[in-house]
Amino acid sequence: MPLLYATVLVNLVGLHVATGGEELVLISPVSFLTAVLAWRMIVWLFFQRDCDDLDVIAAQLVKMVVLTVLVCVGFSIWTQVLISKHPGETMSILLFSILAALGAAYGLSSFPRAAILPLAILGLPMATRLMFMKDATSTGIGISLLLVLLLLMRLLHTHSRALSALVTGRLAIAKEHNRAISAEVAALKRADEDALTGLANRAKLFREMQRNMMQGPTSGGGSVVAISDLDGFKAANDAFGHAAGDAILEAFALRLLGAFGDNAIVARTGGDEFAIFWRNGLAKQDIAKIGRTICDLASTPIEWEGKSLNIGASCGLAEAGPISSSVSEFVRQADSALYRAKASGRGVWRLYDQEMHALDKRRAGLEKMLLDRKAQMEMTVHFQPIICLASNTVVSSEALARWNSDELGVIPPSEFISVAEQLGIIEELNEALLRKAVNAVRPWPPELRLSFNLSAIQISLEGAAARMLDLLEEDGFSPGSIQFEVTETAFLADMAKAKRELQKLREAGCIIALDDFGAGHASVSYLRDLVFDVVKLDGSLTTNIQYCERSRRILLGLIELCHASGAKCVAEHVETEEQLALIRAMGCDFAQGYHLGRPESGMTILAMNPGRTALSSTEAKILNPIAMLPISKI
Repeated sequence: MPLLYATVLVNLVGLHVATGGEELVLISPVSFLTAVLAWRMIVWLFFQRDCDDLDVIAAQLVKMVVLTVLVCVGFSIWTQVLISKHPGETMSILLFSILAALGAAYGLSSFPRAAILPLAILGLPMATRLMFMKDATSTGIGISLLLVLLLLMRLLHTHSRALSALVTGRLAIAKEHNRAISAEVAALKRADEDALTGLANRAKLFREMQRNMMQGPTSGGGSVVAISDLDGFKAANDAFGHAAGDAILEAFALRLLGAFGDNAIVARTGGDEFAIFWRNGLAKQDIAKIGRTICDLASTPIEWEGKSLNIGASCGLAEAGPISSSVSEFVRQADSALYRAKASGRGVWRLYDQEMHALDKRRAGLEKMLLDRKAQMEMTVHFQPIICLASNTVVSSEALARWNSDELGVIPPSEFISVAEQLGIIEELNEALLRKAVNAVRPWPPELRLSFNLSAIQISLEGAAARMLDLLEEDGFSPGSIQFEVTETAFLADMAKAKRELQKLREAGCIIALDDFGAGHASVSYLRDLVFDVVKLDGSLTTNIQYCERSRRILLGLIELCHASGAKCVAEHVETEEQLALIRAMGCDFAQGYHLGRPESGMTILAMNPGRTALSSTEAKILNPIAMLPISKI
């Protein structure tokens, strides 16, 4: 651009001098045009800056074209006037005009469409005028000049198209490149971001924890992670649909982000589970405050389509310390704290501590022994008698697993059974215990029946009945001498499959008992839809019958319900003589509990004296006033 203005300026001055102007008059069109050209040249040389803004570039190009047109029109008019005034200087005027046009076209060659303007406005009028002059030389020069100008304009036009195609291609490549970059950025964002809530996802959280987790001393000061999941989320999602569930997740995510987003990473790790990570740790009092805050954030109802959705949140926190050997262990500790918080009730938080660590070490050792079959070798089977209240004799005994580990001491069934179920080895463990029980009761008479508990998971497996019957056959044990006990959780797992498996056992001659009746939520429907030989009433029903008339009425009603379904009933957890007398008066068939016998070895059960046929003096004393009342009053 500076060359454009310099070329036009030089030829303007040269033309002025060639036509007799010895000096430039201060105030004249030539002086004004000279000043404009000089000013634009100085601007481009010293003040113009490169620019990447397409809008600014477009405006500059328009300004340049307008100025080029004005200068060329003015220059063309002036040269035509000069030829009329100075016909003897026509060739000089022609020379400077054509040089100005060519110089301007060259200066604008990077913008070919604008470069054609000087040739068209300055050159063509001059060539046309020469063609119509009277002398043959001028006409020849005019024709030649016209052809040259047309060829140059054609060349510029071709150049313009080529340049346009090049720019278009470059723009397309740049656009595709930008699209690829945008797609890559979007993919990276999707890889790090939860699609629903916009929070960090599990992958990003773990990556940040890998980079930034700081382990502190036992006293604290390390990084902190909190893991929370929503209480009641599934119920709301099932009742109102996925849209309501999404609204709950989005609202809770916003609350967590508003509360902790300034100094922690907030992530949704899956489902209704969220995590918050504090790289630089927290003070002990702040950890407790945050635990309460997370639970409180979920307690405020979430408004959705005119409904108030009520949920809660449980939270587990862990502080990175010497026992946090890795990020996965760090997160596992928070998960363990969350598990214990949920076991304590709704809206509870727990901080992972040394006590939990000791429990987890015990759990790990327990899992190891269960998996390497050491547990099966250490376990024994004891038997608790079940008494017939009509004859005061032992009619059956319930097999109860006992585990006194060399490493961990006494491990209750409530602990190792749930672990075996979670490890997926409950079927193998239960079959091993059944073999031990069968071997222990071989000396028993045929009328003394073995009662054995089946896992809810085990009875819901296809072919479970066939495997147990095969086991009994291998050990030479009659199916008619065994009673299998199942809880209602077996039917909650897979009702149809459990029903089929139990029916196969019953058809083979096994007695089927429903255990813990009255402790669940839907037990009555099982009496209606399924066939049981025996119903064992949950121990909670007998706990305070000697003190509470309402409890006695409920127990009596359940006994009558069992009899109406065609099943005999067993009262569990009979701990006192008073309880025994009351359940006998209510017409219960069997009783079991510490008052009647604690779990013992198989031989001890065999040696028990079954001959208590008369009422004890205590029973008679209790039953005398009861016998005088109608049964509805008992």
